[in-house]
Amino acid sequence: MKISDHADHTEKLYKLRAEDIHKWIDGYFDRQGFDEFLQIGRTPGFNPYTHRKFRHCHEALPEVIKEFSYKYANDQIQNVFECHIKDDYDNYIPTREDFSNGTFSEKYHESEESKEKILTSGELERYFSGNYSGRKQNRSSPERFGLRIVLPAIISLIIFILSIFLIILPLFHESLMEEKKEMIMEISSVAVSILDYYASMESEGSFSREKAQSTALDEIQKLRYGPDHENYFWITDMQPVMVMHPWRPDLNGQDLSDYTDSKNRSGKKLFVESVQLVQDWGGGFLEYLWQPDESSLRVVPKLSYVQGLPQWKWIIGTGIYIHDVEDEISRLTDHLVIIFLIISFLMFMILVYMVIESRTIERNRQHAETGLIEAKERYRALVEASNEGYILILNHRNIFFNPTFQRMTGYTEQDLLSGSIWDQLFTSSVRSNSLKFHLENLKSEAPNPDEFEAMLRCQSGSFIDVVVRVSRIFLSEENGQVVSFRPIIHSSLPLYIDTVTADNPDIILKEIQASESNAHVVRILNQLPLSIRSMLDLNVGAEKIRIYISKVYSFSVQRIIELSIDEMGKPPADFAFLSLGSSGRQEMTLFSDQDNAIVFNSEKTGEGLEATRLYFLNLADKVCSRLNQAGFPYCPGGIMAVNPAYCLSLEEWYKKYSYWITKADNNSLLDIHVFFDLSYVWGDGYLVDELKLYIFKLSQNRPEFLSHFAGNCLQYKAPVGLLGTVKTEERDGMSVVNLKECLIPLINFVRIYALRSEISETSTLIRIRSLEDIGVLNKPSAKDLKKAFEILWELRFTNQIISHGALRKVNDDLILKNLSVQNRKDLQWALSVISGIQSRLSFDFLGMDIS
Repeated sequence: MKISDHADHTEKLYKLRAEDIHKWIDGYFDRQGFDEFLQIGRTPGFNPYTHRKFRHCHEALPEVIKEFSYKYANDQIQNVFECHIKDDYDNYIPTREDFSNGTFSEKYHESEESKEKILTSGELERYFSGNYSGRKQNRSSPERFGLRIVLPAIISLIIFILSIFLIILPLFHESLMEEKKEMIMEISSVAVSILDYYASMESEGSFSREKAQSTALDEIQKLRYGPDHENYFWITDMQPVMVMHPWRPDLNGQDLSDYTDSKNRSGKKLFVESVQLVQDWGGGFLEYLWQPDESSLRVVPKLSYVQGLPQWKWIIGTGIYIHDVEDEISRLTDHLVIIFLIISFLMFMILVYMVIESRTIERNRQHAETGLIEAKERYRALVEASNEGYILILNHRNIFFNPTFQRMTGYTEQDLLSGSIWDQLFTSSVRSNSLKFHLENLKSEAPNPDEFEAMLRCQSGSFIDVVVRVSRIFLSEENGQVVSFRPIIHSSLPLYIDTVTADNPDIILKEIQASESNAHVVRILNQLPLSIRSMLDLNVGAEKIRIYISKVYSFSVQRIIELSIDEMGKPPADFAFLSLGSSGRQEMTLFSDQDNAIVFNSEKTGEGLEATRLYFLNLADKVCSRLNQAGFPYCPGGIMAVNPAYCLSLEEWYKKYSYWITKADNNSLLDIHVFFDLSYVWGDGYLVDELKLYIFKLSQNRPEFLSHFAGNCLQYKAPVGLLGTVKTEERDGMSVVNLKECLIPLINFVRIYALRSEISETSTLIRIRSLEDIGVLNKPSAKDLKKAFEILWELRFTNQIISHGALRKVNDDLILKNLSVQNRKDLQWALSVISGIQSRLSFDFLGMDIS
């Protein structure tokens, strides 16, 4: 079903379309063809198949509730989620186990309308190699179509009818006859038991033979059965002589060896055959034709049963007409003929419908096949004409390299088709190793939907900076991957970026200071990612890169302020531009947002104060907007100097800090952390010094504030599970740990001790050294804290660089399985250090041991 169909259904059931939830469940994927894949498939987050395994299952419900709880009620989200999944899986909600054990495949459900494999993998390989020109169109002739579709249906109908008349009806007739035989045998047993009784009386001496026989004959002669009591028993001896016949007393005493009756139209000597049956088998059945009465010309079948009485050498017999069996079979046959005529007519109509539909389907299939081949030719032409390089991998074999890739690298197909090519194409570097690991393990895991930046080694030995993206496709019912290579086109700005080295990082800083316009500063900042790439390629350490980013940021802010003041005129009062949060601590990454404020010295009130504030708000607007253009986005929480709430006079800042520290409730403590990491960027530094002194004095006079602040800090827990294991979260089926959340408890710990100890430095590492110098931290504890901070910050920075080629999108989620064994041990150790310092924080400020 399409997204719109899912939304229509939930709107009908729950009056709620919730298309955003449906899109989340389906991974924002509604595939129309490979051409859309080439355009859409390169966008971040696009992975058309893994969403099904991780989002089309019962386990995804908590995640979708977490994702949309801000917008919908939990029961609404659950209703939409369950409705969507049940629509896709026939009213069933799968589990992830259903996908892993093969109950459901990863193939995208929208593609299941076409079940026929148009091209085999071998044909696909020949096709992409240019050796496949399309299959011949074997359009079936009407005669062949009739043989394949119509004839089997007619033969099936004939076999069905013949089986009824040749097998089922004879079996039914036989079953009825067996019932008749069983009935007269049971009736005969009554008469035989009477004869046996009187024969036993004779043997006991109670009766003479004559008396016993005459008494028995009297009773047998009176026995009747049947609907009209018309059926009787007769008795002959073994000669045969008639001993007793209740309806033909004229036959009594006569020799019946040559007897034939006018009613017997079968010509059998019935009584002679009866004697023979008794002599051979002790009794048995006779079938013959008999007239029901003298006046009837109709002859009907009759069945008789005879049984011998050895004591007296008698034969007792009885018979019934069995024409009712034949009548029943005849009635059943008539009914079946009528039913079969109706069924045959209906089957004929269904057959006609099937023939028409089959021919339509066949024509559509042929048209679709022709269209698919033509479309693939167009797609192939599109791929070959693309400015990006492509490698198509099917069934874990490299089967196609487009000409652009070959021109880009200088390799031929023969150079690349043998064995693993990734070591051949990529160097060993921070940027390339994660990508190589990922490409070599495509068989065992889903592709990472993010972009990777790497240096591509050409056949000539030169290198090309490229952005690599791996996306999954499904062709010919086999999983495949398309690896795209997009060259990075460097700006035509001055090439001072290329001269940045580990020993000479200040060139860009000098260029910023020499800028004559804010626009030029922004252009330089936009090249900061290139500078970082160069430093990474030179294996510059994470700490130096961190310091370098903060310096570039500070120099840029300073120059933008200077140029803006030149444009706006002299400020109406002394002021200082403050950096807060990560920028205040000099711990920025390329993905950090803005946290800043302005403090100005003004004794004015009323309109005079607001006029002064207006100047600084305009100045802040210029600074913040330029930083946003340069890739440092606005703070989502609005903590920026352009916000009037954070563009205040010194007295107003005193009041704000006094309110926060005095009140010290959850709301006031929610965002206060960043305001204790304030550093001076530009302006009159004495304002910052006075503000810090006021904060220290106020916090020392309010010891209860530090207790509340410590309690607030302890709400941020290190992700440590039982036995010291790393506690992970699940993101699209991957176990991840958020590195920013790992750092927060450590930064909070150092911040609160620095606040209590009146340490004015803001950098976490400098605060740790200061706490060690004054004895708050002993040397081993300080060493562990510094090492834990460096481990977590370097993991965070490296993960961000590897995850995003553009270097402008934040990602703090580290996929745990991508870590090396040593890095995982380092991460676990760092988190254990954080757990230890939180125990100390609780004991020192709250008097509680939480270890």
